[in-house]
Amino acid sequence: MKLLFSLILMGFAFSFAGFAFDYTKMTYSQVGYDCQLPKHAMIQHVDSSFLSNQASFKLKRLSDDKVIVVGRVGLYYKKWSKFFWNVDFSACQKAGEYYLVILDHGQVIYQTSKDLPIHIDSNLLWNKTWYLTALWHLNIRDSLSYKPEGGWKDCGSPLQEVSSHVIMVNALCDLLELNSDLLSAHNKQEIMHHLVVGSEYITLCQDKATELGYQEGAVVHEVRENLKVVTGNVAKTAMILARVSRLIKDQNPVKAIEYKQRAIKSYQWITKYGPVLHWEQTDNFAITHGAPYGMYKPPKEFMTRDLLMLMWASLELYKGGELAYKDHAVSYALKIGKRQVPNGRAEDGLYGHFYTYDSYDFTEKANIHCGAWNANYKAYNQGGHFPHYIIPLIEMTHLWPYHPDVNLWQKIVYDFAYHYFLPATNQNPFKILPAGYYQGQGLLNWSGWYHGHNKIFGYAAGLAMEFYHLYRDPAFMEVALGNLQWITGLHSGFFTNNPEFSASMIVGVGNVSKADWDAMNGTITNGFESFSQFSLTKPNKDTDLPLVFGDEGGIHHTAGWISGLTRLMKYK
Repeated sequence: MKLLFSLILMGFAFSFAGFAFDYTKMTYSQVGYDCQLPKHAMIQHVDSSFLSNQASFKLKRLSDDKVIVVGRVGLYYKKWSKFFWNVDFSACQKAGEYYLVILDHGQVIYQTSKDLPIHIDSNLLWNKTWYLTALWHLNIRDSLSYKPEGGWKDCGSPLQEVSSHVIMVNALCDLLELNSDLLSAHNKQEIMHHLVVGSEYITLCQDKATELGYQEGAVVHEVRENLKVVTGNVAKTAMILARVSRLIKDQNPVKAIEYKQRAIKSYQWITKYGPVLHWEQTDNFAITHGAPYGMYKPPKEFMTRDLLMLMWASLELYKGGELAYKDHAVSYALKIGKRQVPNGRAEDGLYGHFYTYDSYDFTEKANIHCGAWNANYKAYNQGGHFPHYIIPLIEMTHLWPYHPDVNLWQKIVYDFAYHYFLPATNQNPFKILPAGYYQGQGLLNWSGWYHGHNKIFGYAAGLAMEFYHLYRDPAFMEVALGNLQWITGLHSGFFTNNPEFSASMIVGVGNVSKADWDAMNGTITNGFESFSQFSLTKPNKDTDLPLVFGDEGGIHHTAGWISGLTRLMKYK
């Protein structure tokens, strides 16, 4: 009996002194938190009674176990077949390493592992991630690309998609334009080098289209295995070559002239011959866009994301000295505004987002990129990376503040920010941007998508920081950090009881991180899915769960991360 009692005491002591960690109870950023910014961790359980409304927490310093912050655990939030409790330790603004203790009715019920400390430091997300995600892996990807095509190996497969190159080059442009004061002279030289590496591949895709018999300006999706010409890719080429031309004109004037000429040719081609339709008799169009089932062929209209890109291209050409393009940008803004969902047609209270077309009432989804295989339904959607990317419209309000339409532009931005973006991201406890609204199903996060969710969270963070800069509303700062920190480990958790439950999805960065196919540090994986990556499934609220981990890594996701991170650093 004495032996049994001793064993029980030993077990109790191990549980609360040595602590047998159950890693499926809490997620937090495995990379860390910036001193002056909000800081959250998330307790999660399938049982709503796991914590009472009296539960509290202590944040303790790792070096001496001193209690730094004491607070009340937030009330639970039900989502994705779980219950989530928020732990807000933003009051700690001093650099160091910490761990969390959760108490209920005076008893310790959970503690984070001291082996996986909570890191807090100044500019931590920037310092730990920017170089790896922006440049480190690009040097490797450059060496792995097919020659003489150049460019980068941009994903898990050997394919090199023009759209991937565009968004990665755009992220590098964001670094130069928004964070130049944080970059060394050597960093800037590296970025300039890769701007040309990426742009040269884009020009090869443009030349390949001409070789195939298209008028100058068309662009193929991939120079070896996918020769489809896609509307969004041509518009993106016009935008990015115009932007790069402007940024490199002092260092590389010859290439700057060439790129601007190519940008104009792509702009002229797509406005003359677009939109380009690819379709076939399957439900894949309906799945991807949330269109009515039985609708196989898209209308002969530009998607709203294409209008946004053409507006952006017009803006970049104007900034590059082609002043006639101002009127084009203004015209596209008017067309985009006419597609904005009005209050009187709100979807479950949400409005301010955009219909995909003029002639149909289903609204545009955050991501429609369907990979590089040469199927028609995929070709139509290839390169649809940017989610509701109205940042160029915001720029127009600053650039032309006295234009007669400026009040319209400001209203478009405000209605999207406050009547769609903010309430949509607040419909989940992590504040990540949903996939979109699906008629008959509601606002969904995961169901139906192809792959690559992590990409849009970075872009969503960038949007949120632009709104924060405009309105000085701290709610947008919370959204920005929620989307970025989801990628670093503050997410819904992997379904295993090991330290990787709360892993970072930036390969090689953080206490623990998930691996991708290439084991390439600095890459970001596809992230959570409802079903296996690369599969399209009918959107359904009952299957809208982050159950599967997509482990393909690529430059899509790092591009979104960088574009969000640059704006966090610029505006915080």
